[in-house]
Amino acid sequence: MKSYYSFFVQLLILECLAIACGSQAYNFFYFIQQWPGSACHSTGRCCYPTTGKPAADFSISGFRPYYNSGQYEIYCPSNDAFNPSKLSDLIPKLHVSWPSLACPSSDSTGLWSHEWTKYGTCSMSRYDPTQHSYFQETLVLKGRANILQILENAGIRPNGKFYSLAAIKSAIKRTIGYEPWIKCNKDASGKSQLYQVYLCVGRYQVSFEECPAAALSKMGNSGCSSEVKFPAF
Repeated sequence: MKSYYSFFVQLLILECLAIACGSQAYNFFYFIQQWPGSACHSTGRCCYPTTGKPAADFSISGFRPYYNSGQYEIYCPSNDAFNPSKLSDLIPKLHVSWPSLACPSSDSTGLWSHEWTKYGTCSMSRYDPTQHSYFQETLVLKGRANILQILENAGIRPNGKFYSLAAIKSAIKRTIGYEPWIKCNKDASGKSQLYQVYLCVGRYQVSFEECPAAALSKMGNSGCSSEVKFPAF
């Protein structure tokens, strides 16, 4: 009886430790959107998905769990292998909001599989640990952060002109409530252009929050000049 009791206590302690460790997991998410015009008009190249040319709109680039320190985990063990049939009701929206621009052209399922396997599996301590909820939340966030509309309302349009980086950040902060981290790439002539917009999302709530200073410091050089190009698409 004593040995059984001891075993039970040890098992309970291990379970409590596991919960405690889980609670110390990632602190927030980076929700990343990218401008396809910059992805396709850079020194690299892009290919439209087999579903056709994407809309001239910011598209989802990632939804990735991070620690406040700026560290992250990838490829976490999971029994929930990517299966597009589990996303059947979301697929039409994913084609619009999260298309692949990788070459050769594809139906984008390879991109979604990569993001789930590399990052989504490490977010499974969230309240609903399924790939369906992971992708559904990205679509909800996309609807709440219409970056193109926000910028156009501020007179910042994808017309190949140059705009103040500070003005871009300010326009997004006025609407979202928090300053984004902006990543730029280079066009064929080496000019800095608006590429990706990073917003931070709470670990438990599907809502935006201030990005941790330590995490931002880990991001390094954004590649942006004080004036950045906003190319057409």
